Amino acid sequence: MLAALGAGPSPAREARALVIGRTLGFLCHLAGWSAPMYGAGRLESRNIREYEAAARYAEASGNPELVDCLLTMAEVEWEHERYFRSKVEGRFLARLLGLWPQPPPKETIRTAGPAAEAMARSVA
Repeated sequence: MLAALGAGPSPAREARALVIGRTLGFLCHLAGWSAPMYGAGRLESRNIREYEAAARYAEASGNPELVDCLLTMAEVEWEHERYFRSKVEGRFLARLLGLWPQPPPKETIRTAGPAAEAMARSVA
């Protein structure tokens, strides 16, 4: 997608992702799997909203052909968030820190709000 838009990955964001990934990997050895699962779940939750926003931006920028793919990626992130949430629910770390807000049902990614409006316009 980025290449088609004449862009590429942001070096700063790639570096940030590398640091986060390495940190979560290191925490696996230090604190078991709960901390990395918790961190990954929080990230996936945020990713859902980021892909929905990207779909809105794609539509607004005159790139409706990207909307379906971006919403599909939001749905995949929703599945990832659900997996990680299931792994940390009821664990000490989740009780200590509290769980991140649960995202709305997966179906709302395509049926509610601006992302759905963008999707409807891109199909029309």
